[in-house]
Amino acid sequence: MNVWRLTAANTMSKETADPVPEEGKRRIRITKVFVNRSDALLFSGAKKVRYPRIPGRFAVGLIADEGSAHFPKGARVLLHTAFPAPCDGVQKRDFTEDDILLRGYTADGFLRDFVYVTEDELSLLPESVSDEKALLIQHIALANAAVEKLGLHRGEHVAVVGGSMLGIFICRLLIYRQISPILIDSDLRRTDFAKSCGVYYTAPEDGKLIETVGTITGGRLTDNAVCIMTGNMEMHCRTAVSVCKPGRGVAFCGQIDHPLPIDLNEILRKRLTLSGVSVGTEHIPAAINLVANGAIDLNVYRMNVCGADGAESVFREFLSRADIPVDEINILSLV
Repeated sequence: MNVWRLTAANTMSKETADPVPEEGKRRIRITKVFVNRSDALLFSGAKKVRYPRIPGRFAVGLIADEGSAHFPKGARVLLHTAFPAPCDGVQKRDFTEDDILLRGYTADGFLRDFVYVTEDELSLLPESVSDEKALLIQHIALANAAVEKLGLHRGEHVAVVGGSMLGIFICRLLIYRQISPILIDSDLRRTDFAKSCGVYYTAPEDGKLIETVGTITGGRLTDNAVCIMTGNMEMHCRTAVSVCKPGRGVAFCGQIDHPLPIDLNEILRKRLTLSGVSVGTEHIPAAINLVANGAIDLNVYRMNVCGADGAESVFREFLSRADIPVDEINILSLV
């Protein structure tokens, strides 16, 4: 079995090792892994990780052993990125440690031929959802978790601060629910791409933002806001708080690996409710249905596929670029 492992900053090794079967877990043949800039930052050491670590947070695969009728051998599955941290109930728990682990970051990821996981960490994929589209489902699930967290109502205006893939998915889900998103980002390429995806309202993240938002909403602040934790996160946080009307909520969506300052004065003055959304596992079934039914159009993305042996080259290319186009999806194939 091939395993690609990060052993130190800027160092990746390919090893051959047979995974040890684990009781209560299924053997999965990994077929494709979606990688992005976060994986490259782990490779470079810019994002802290405990070495050695197998990268790869998003994967699809095939059931490779005999088991339950619900997950038969040969079934195509989505592997969950997040899973509960092991707890034997005997050792004293360290409450400074994460209770949820993330594949490819705080736990070994999927860039390997085989992995053993529980059935709770798998979702069956319908024939109508391709492997490439399935690799984006957990982003859609996280987007759905953010939308659900705010308890939004039809006809409201919601600021979505950050034009990443996650931000655009949130906008698409809001539109699906007949809620009006305003995508805010300082990168014109991202707002233009959002418009091509059907997001009608966009605004630059600049000194005239409040005025621009007022023009869209009829002179009001937004009913709620979602802050995407990517890019200039400190600026995004300030923006999300500033555009949200008093007495409403701001959801901070994604994962970060360092502290960020936030203006409690404005939060308290506005009586805002803050929510953190970092895992969307419970929303994976809904996300699969959205993709299967065509509610979220994924054909706007360009899929670049290469062999898993090219992982290091892909990571180095990511690091050499100022940014990665929001419509570019990079996939490593293991078959």
